[in-house]
Amino acid sequence: MEIGTIGAGALAQVFAKRALKAGHKVTLSNDRDPESLREIVNQLGPGAIAVPKEVAASCEMVLLAVPWDNVPAALASLPGWKNQILIDGTNPFHGKAGKFTPVDVGNLSTSNSLRP
Repeated sequence: MEIGTIGAGALAQVFAKRALKAGHKVTLSNDRDPESLREIVNQLGPGAIAVPKEVAASCEMVLLAVPWDNVPAALASLPGWKNQILIDGTNPFHGKAGKFTPVDVGNLSTSNSLRP
């Protein structure tokens, strides 16, 4: 299976290592260009490639691994999901490490607020 990641930080990299070890291919993306992921892809080894986020989002399984405040921008330009599996690796907190404040998601789960 080819698994895409939207985000290429620590969570996506650990997930990619495990997926590659299990025999899957991993396409990593971030909010910059694929070239910015060259070092990460080289460290992960065969089966890992860097792609634009639109390509990663078209995979059968997609890991969303961006900071909560970046979710709207990360998903804004992408088409709707088409029978794909979405793993929501976000946590409902605003801010950066050491300065987190909880997000009010009301009666919804955090994934319900992502996109149709």
